[in-house]
Amino acid sequence: MNRLGMACAHEKPAERRIKLLLRDRFDMALGLLKPLLQNPEARNGTSLYRAMSKLQVACPDLNGHEIEALVTSVMQALQNRHPRG
Repeated sequence: MNRLGMACAHEKPAERRIKLLLRDRFDMALGLLKPLLQNPEARNGTSLYRAMSKLQVACPDLNGHEIEALVTSVMQALQNRHPRG
């Protein structure tokens, strides 16, 4: 980096993302939870509970906060792809 904090052209930028494990698991979580959460009318407390339970079984190494973050990310992705009209 130069003295202004800008990266030089020959430098590789530092990885700014965190939680790379969750980023790696997102596609799997999307495929697993899409049938459960793709219908906007089905996005309620019961579906969220089922989604978190299903993801916990599929990924027992993730903690509760990580499970919740993945379910939230999947919900946002589905809402962005199919917003309510």
